[in-house]
Amino acid sequence: MPILTALSLASLVVLVLLGNWQYERYSEKIDAPPIEEQVEESILVRVLIDTSNPGYAQQVYGFADSEPIWRRYVPGTLEATGETVIAMVEATGGPEPVSVLIADLPETATFEGVVSEKAPSNSAFASTDDPDANVWYSLDPTKLAAKLGLSETPRIVEPTRMTVRNAADMTRARQTLNPYAFAKPIDPLPPERHFGYALTWWGMALGLIGVYVALHRARGRLKF
Repeated sequence: MPILTALSLASLVVLVLLGNWQYERYSEKIDAPPIEEQVEESILVRVLIDTSNPGYAQQVYGFADSEPIWRRYVPGTLEATGETVIAMVEATGGPEPVSVLIADLPETATFEGVVSEKAPSNSAFASTDDPDANVWYSLDPTKLAAKLGLSETPRIVEPTRMTVRNAADMTRARQTLNPYAFAKPIDPLPPERHFGYALTWWGMALGLIGVYVALHRARGRLKF
């Protein structure tokens, strides 16, 4: 059965390569310095939130700790310099966004953060933005500024650590590292997940060998 054998060998090579790739990712993450050491230089930031703005916080889809989150961006000024900025003040966990009026947020937010000019983060696989619902699947500072009523595109303020609130109970919250404060996007998958994927691919390769051998034995083509 040359065709079956050729396809089985090709599949075996692909499965082994996928397992090796996931193991390499596991090794890279195990040997990498702690994520906290990879963050851009952060400073103590105190943002005065423009609670006179009648609109809603702009919610941008993302991930943290392998969980979908909605990050809230609002207009404000840096207390130290008076510079107008768009600040990410908190996030909500879960697949569905929770609308929050800017006027209902605290007037100030103080945290260790990064102030930077961000380029639009577009993805071909992202869902379509819905500006009317204040929902975005990719961060575009220019579009956010226009929606928030700002005449110019300001810099973005990202906290090094962020508050993620429970969508079902907003009084429940946790603190976690903000992967969007990094110069490069941080892969949210822990190293152990890659090791598990490697074992899965290698296990499928062994299973393929077992099925192939069992098939030929059942047909009487292999005898030991």
